[in-house]
Amino acid sequence: MNQQNPSILRSTKASRHGPAQPGPAHPQRLESRAGALKVAEIVLEPGLSLCDAIARPLASLGIRSAGVVLSGVTLGPMQFVMPSHSQAPDHVAYYSETYRPQGEVTLDLATATFGFRDGAPFMHCHALWRDSEGRQCGGHILPLDSSIARRSTVLVFGTPDADMLSRADAETNFTLFGPEPADGGGSGGLIVARIRPDEDLVTGIEAICARHGATHATIRSGVGSIVGALFEDGTVVSEIPTELVVVDGRVSPDEGGQPRCDLEIALIDAAGNIHRGKPVRGQNPVLICCELFIDTESPAAVS
Repeated sequence: MNQQNPSILRSTKASRHGPAQPGPAHPQRLESRAGALKVAEIVLEPGLSLCDAIARPLASLGIRSAGVVLSGVTLGPMQFVMPSHSQAPDHVAYYSETYRPQGEVTLDLATATFGFRDGAPFMHCHALWRDSEGRQCGGHILPLDSSIARRSTVLVFGTPDADMLSRADAETNFTLFGPEPADGGGSGGLIVARIRPDEDLVTGIEAICARHGATHATIRSGVGSIVGALFEDGTVVSEIPTELVVVDGRVSPDEGGQPRCDLEIALIDAAGNIHRGKPVRGQNPVLICCELFIDTESPAAVS
């Protein structure tokens, strides 16, 4: 169980396709590492940047990479960007201008990837919240430019055995997180993963679980983008640039004993619209990437 088997890899190409990326396709479409699972509650101290507030307690726990559940955290000041159409051929999508809402903002739904960039702690966080007038908003939180406004306790699912390292990616021309082994890694109850462009979000998760021999799992954090969206309730998101956060994801065996993922996501599109639902299996290709922290050890331990 949880031993990586590269030979177990079903086709995960979505039936829809995204725009052509600016660089050559990386041969490894699903990247994953497993490590010992550490579940912890950490306290975020006010006045620190979001990144520093998380990095300090994780360092003391020896955690190298983690999915962090940030729902309920209050930030102030906060800076964020939204998905946007690219104005040049060197990217298939890009970011909007930076927004700086006034006062404090409490995150309704948020998870983040914690890892390292250029040797320093870094994060990738997508969130939903309501503005001062009660309107639902969403976007990509800038972790070095957003600060903890109130003392908060958050849940992390991390490992000392696998790194999430942010590196230049030739395929997408972005700097992206990807899993790499840390000293002593290789097996355990947490899968750290990335899905690359044009792979289906749902079947990609299933294939990653199959690779690691996991038929029961819970997605603790998922941050990324897909090409618009097709939801099971018939909702169609036509705007190609999106940013998503996993609301809930459970993996269980199908009739043949293979991993089957029941997934719910929320996303914001380039027009600023918020959508929430279950993506249709095989119909939702990843746009840039999707970063995942998959708990195979205690799927029912923490909801």
